[in-house]
Amino acid sequence: MNALPASIESYLLEAGFTSTELLVLKKLLEEDALTLRELAAKTGKSTGVLDQALKKLLRRNIVTRESINETGKYHLVSLAAIVKWMEEDTRQKQEMLKRRHQNFQTFIESLQLGKTRPEMEYFDGKEGIEKAYKQLLQYKKEMLHYFPVTCSAEDDPMRDFRVQYFRERRSAGVFARYIVHNTPLGRRFASRDPFEYRKTLLVPEEKFPMSFEKVIVDDIVACINHAENKVCFIRYKELAETERQLFERIWQEQEQGVSGPVPVQQATAQPDIPLSTRTLSGLREFFMTKKSFALFGVFAVASALVTYGLYRQNVYLNTQRIRERAISIAATGAMQFDTKDLDKLRSVEDVQSIEYARVLAKLNEIRAENEGVRYTWIMRPTDKEGVWEFVADADSLDPNAKKDLNKDGVIDEADHLSPPGEIYEDDTGGIALALLQPFADQEPTEDQWGSFISGMVPIKDASGKAVAVFGVDVEGARLYSMMRQTFNAALYFVSFFLLFVFIRLAAFNKSLFLEVWQAFKMRRVLITLALCAEIAFFVTLGLYYYTLNIIKDEMAQKLMAISATATSQFDPTDLDQLHFARDMKKEAYQKVFRKLNEIRDNNERIKWAYIFRPAIGDAMWEFVADADTNYNLPYWEDLNGDGEETPDELNVPPGIHYYAKGLVLENKELALSQPTLDDAYTDQWGTFISGSAPVVGKDGTAQYLLGFDIELSDVYQAATRRFMPWLWFLGFFSILVSARFVFLRSK
Repeated sequence: MNALPASIESYLLEAGFTSTELLVLKKLLEEDALTLRELAAKTGKSTGVLDQALKKLLRRNIVTRESINETGKYHLVSLAAIVKWMEEDTRQKQEMLKRRHQNFQTFIESLQLGKTRPEMEYFDGKEGIEKAYKQLLQYKKEMLHYFPVTCSAEDDPMRDFRVQYFRERRSAGVFARYIVHNTPLGRRFASRDPFEYRKTLLVPEEKFPMSFEKVIVDDIVACINHAENKVCFIRYKELAETERQLFERIWQEQEQGVSGPVPVQQATAQPDIPLSTRTLSGLREFFMTKKSFALFGVFAVASALVTYGLYRQNVYLNTQRIRERAISIAATGAMQFDTKDLDKLRSVEDVQSIEYARVLAKLNEIRAENEGVRYTWIMRPTDKEGVWEFVADADSLDPNAKKDLNKDGVIDEADHLSPPGEIYEDDTGGIALALLQPFADQEPTEDQWGSFISGMVPIKDASGKAVAVFGVDVEGARLYSMMRQTFNAALYFVSFFLLFVFIRLAAFNKSLFLEVWQAFKMRRVLITLALCAEIAFFVTLGLYYYTLNIIKDEMAQKLMAISATATSQFDPTDLDQLHFARDMKKEAYQKVFRKLNEIRDNNERIKWAYIFRPAIGDAMWEFVADADTNYNLPYWEDLNGDGEETPDELNVPPGIHYYAKGLVLENKELALSQPTLDDAYTDQWGTFISGSAPVVGKDGTAQYLLGFDIELSDVYQAATRRFMPWLWFLGFFSILVSARFVFLRSK
């Protein structure tokens, strides 16, 4: 058997033979003698690699080279040569292991001898003291100090180092306790404990004399002589333990009046750090960092950007409020003009006509009934594109008169009056759009009369053709007045700034917040995510309700404007005839019914339109007319298809009573004296926002109330649409934060 067994081959590999050498041995066992080229052909190895392996085997006297027929061939000397080489290799390894054992035993004996000797280390100079303090800090264990206070913190020559050292110690979570003399300097030293992340015990100077500082940390007793700038570390476990127990005994005796030995576990227990110390020292550490100023600058910029974003959002929302209100006033007022009267107003001479007086009276009435409306006017298109002509203007009763329209005390171009036929060039194209459909400026626009947001609607003739545009101008200053009422930039800025500072402190003051997290026994990542989610939730909720309140106020103001503008379209003599259901067949009711529906159709989102008169009884009103009730309509309409007659599906003919308990309408005197609104009230027909205004008779007294309702669900839908960009932002922000934490946890 010439092949090497696997166990033998493995043993030879461990003994230092290479795989190439073993391959050569195998081939030489199979054949007596082989040349270098024959070995290369049989093993597949290069001649260079085989030559190196054969040289090693020749040196070990395992292989020999002989010349046969003038050709060099290699063959095994004998198997005994391999055995002899293995025996020698084993002997050398045994001797090496024996020497290693002797060296290790000698090392252990030297340790045993030095173990009973305290190890000492010395530091000199101011730099040496600083190095010693930092070396003690590396143990990250509570530090116990005997400290003779010889100067104030301001006069301490190591003041700058101690400030930096406090920051490092606070960041490492190393609490310190000091025993100092009860002297004025000592008491002043103790007063700064909450800021220095330490606790100080004041002891009588005569009872506990101290001439140098002594610090006990782990198994080290450090003696620090500040007068000579020398430090000595004594590493001796038993000595450190004795000093620690002595420190704890003094601490308990002086602080609690307890005497006797102190248990070891109590002496080494984690100290109870007061909340004020953790908080105030954390704040001091945070505000003392050089990066704090840069961080505050970043926080200020971020707060300013967020505040500016909210400001722009607020400007947009308030602009929308004014736009919708202006369109509502214009849409309601446009129905009050007779196109036959307008067609007769072509030149300045027409200001003397009865038609002009009638139109002008209506323009001024609409303006007087709506707060914030500065100008009302009517224009018609000319043959030239972008060129319009005035039909009427509320202030141009006498074009030759001079009026201070803007109340600035000076009559100039801004006070120019516009009689019929005067040309007006529209650079924006807004009036042309208004000839097709209701339109309002996207933002305040300026002309010679000032800065305004204009709401414009077409005035149509009997055939439905738009022949003119009726416009109302709301002062741009009203936008900023509303901004001051709904948005305090300084308050938002400070709030966001403090929020960012709080978040930074939450991440910085680990000793305080980490304890809170550990109290809940949750991982830091989960707690942080929950905190971020809670902050995001409340911010989102606050912004949503903020947007919702603005939109509710916007729609309520719109209803009040519509009501105030539309009241002049109803004749009290018609309303006086409507008391019973049978009166619905009268022409007076039909005229009122058509007008209510016309107003509702011209104003988006209005659900109900109706007229009340006060009835006998507190908070009791009586229906006079309703836009959904007529003699040719069913008394009951099954709106939900359940086949049952419910109160919310009943129509209301004249004479039906309505109980307004809890609403603004409960105060009849107030309701009949000025426009009012009810914010989100509920009755048998649902939940609505309602605006109403009194209908004034020819004698100047109000005996009727015109009201319009918008469903609250429309308000929520509008708020959701406007709030959607914030939801998208917060959604993507939450995803990014979550992804960031997942990434950190995976590292």
